[in-house]
Amino acid sequence: MDTVNVTRSYLEGLSTPELISLADEYGIDIPEDLNRRFIIGELLEATEELNEEKKDTMHGDGEAPESIELPESYNETTITAVMQNPVWCYVYWDFKAAEKEKMIHTPSFMSFVLKVSFFSDEDKITETFDININPSDKEQYVLLPPTETAARIDLYAEFRNSEPRCLAKSGILSMPKGCPELSLSAIESDVPEIIRLSGFSKLIRTHYLNHRQSFS
Repeated sequence: MDTVNVTRSYLEGLSTPELISLADEYGIDIPEDLNRRFIIGELLEATEELNEEKKDTMHGDGEAPESIELPESYNETTITAVMQNPVWCYVYWDFKAAEKEKMIHTPSFMSFVLKVSFFSDEDKITETFDININPSDKEQYVLLPPTETAARIDLYAEFRNSEPRCLAKSGILSMPKGCPELSLSAIESDVPEIIRLSGFSKLIRTHYLNHRQSFS
């Protein structure tokens, strides 16, 4: 591609479909539901690499590429979840600043929560568990059981004496299977006989089922 003069301000002015189209021109594979700030980051990185390659082919000194600094927030309430491996999920989110401040200063506000939901083959929710997060948090690793096949992680705000408010939902995650060492059957079976007789395996299984947020 001959033209590589792409700036952050120019990219921020494009719509998300336009960013994805531009990424296709650069040969960048964009996963579904990827946050636009990461698309912009990938485009800026690709532009910088092209500028470096062009500079290496020039005779004489070329101009140094402009320093790139992404904003801390895009002022949008969103959440994205990406599987890092068969059991660990990386979750990141952002808030619309005015909306976040209004909720935090509401007298009945309690906390923000990540709600992890698992789905059956019929797209019905089979199980859920919550992870409390601090208002300043923007990312979290979550341990998911390898026995499940699909999951979604939602961002909620909880208030006293009222229903939790759903702020954003991630896409549905297809969870690959392939980590038998972390399955409940492995926890129960792959232990010495003396530990099995003590009931320790059952204790571990109960803790994992009821307190999975402490593994995250």
